[in-house]
Amino acid sequence: MRRTEFAREFNKIKQARFDIQTLDVNLFCENVLGYKTKDQTKKTSLLLELDTLLYTMLGIESSAKDKKETKKKSRVIYRAIKSYNKTLGDSFLQHMDPDI
Repeated sequence: MRRTEFAREFNKIKQARFDIQTLDVNLFCENVLGYKTKDQTKKTSLLLELDTLLYTMLGIESSAKDKKETKKKSRVIYRAIKSYNKTLGDSFLQHMDPDI
């Protein structure tokens, strides 16, 4: 199975074991933003892949707490994008559900 760019990058910073729900999103975003060899498009791709994985881990049986936590992590990701691409980051933040 071909590993995604996200999986390769995550392996560089992963904690004790891979668990997308306990992933330190702030640390991941800081590491991605700190890459000097990746352009903004690649950084955006990595961050949005994390966001996608967070939401795909949710299911019908997910609790309201899990959904709220995922939205909080998503907001962190969008703010990281906003730090280098204000227009795109603002767009993502404006289109989030306002219930958190």
